[in-house]
Amino acid sequence: MPMRICFYNVTSSFIPGGLETYCWEMGRALAQRGHDVALVAGNRGGAWHDEVRLLQFPFRIEQDWPDFGHRFQRLMERLSFARHAAKHLLSSDYDAIVICKPYDFPVLWLAQRRGLKALTAYHAGGTDFYAGDRWFAGAVDRWIAVSAFTASQQRQRYRRDVAVVHNGVDVGRFKPQGRDPALRAQWNVPADARLAISVGRLVGLKGLRLIVSALPRLPQDVHYLVVGTGPAEPALRAQAASLGVASRVHFAGRIEHGQLSAALSQAEIFVQPSIGEEAFGISVIEAMACGLPVLAARIGGLPEVVTDAETGRLVAPGDSAAWTSALSEALADPGLLRRMGSAARRRAEAEFTWSASAAKLEKILQGTH
Repeated sequence: MPMRICFYNVTSSFIPGGLETYCWEMGRALAQRGHDVALVAGNRGGAWHDEVRLLQFPFRIEQDWPDFGHRFQRLMERLSFARHAAKHLLSSDYDAIVICKPYDFPVLWLAQRRGLKALTAYHAGGTDFYAGDRWFAGAVDRWIAVSAFTASQQRQRYRRDVAVVHNGVDVGRFKPQGRDPALRAQWNVPADARLAISVGRLVGLKGLRLIVSALPRLPQDVHYLVVGTGPAEPALRAQAASLGVASRVHFAGRIEHGQLSAALSQAEIFVQPSIGEEAFGISVIEAMACGLPVLAARIGGLPEVVTDAETGRLVAPGDSAAWTSALSEALADPGLLRRMGSAARRRAEAEFTWSASAAKLEKILQGTH
């Protein structure tokens, strides 16, 4: 039976991250299954897909709040958004409301006390725990996580049963494409370079410095393309300059989601050297769908995505020597790269499509799981 489903996440209209990708892509997949899907977000940016109705409300962005820690700032951002969006939740007769952060527990708690009848679901993509979050956890009817790793964290924190619904990828959009010398030239990457690529927000926990530090010990034709923006960029640029590899590290900035497949297809290998917990890794699945083998840190939910020695390699987090060795061995064997890349594409198609994930979420929301 078709449902009226609301995804509620303030940043989904103006940040191009994994959480925001989840809201839009899962929402579109559910709409394609016949559901009426809306996304309630902040009044910045715009829509990604026509199939999902975007409803925008005012808020005060986290950077404008006093810096008592990022969790405080994010909570206040969400509470400022709830002041305006809560009325919509109460008046819109949704069958289900899906949130993705515990910062939104309070708006559900308050809305329920004002008469909200919709089923509520929390699809966790990390921890983001804060003082008092458990007080409001009773507002959640269905508990879901993007990986078994994240599910275990939620069970420990909230003492609830948590189902696992992995994130996905649009394998029709993300697929192997031919090399484009003009695209490489745009980033100043030589046409004959062997290229490693990372995609994501440039923050210290992503561990990108490990790849930069490996370059001096790799052949001169090995280059590194960094896609994304963030506060760690100046430090990465300085590190590359100090190591004498600035000409081999290329910063592409933000690339629109619809153009990522072409960018990924210019590389030989995808690297995810995280030193902080990764709940899942949407960018990893997108790279796999494009036929790229993946070197990923053995941390968080990444081992659920990358099959060691089959679709890539799992590498010790933070171990510079191990990352240098893994990159050197992989790039030295083009046949191995091709075999692992083909296996990565097959795994993405078989295990991680948004359509399959939406079918699982649908059953949970309808109570047939």
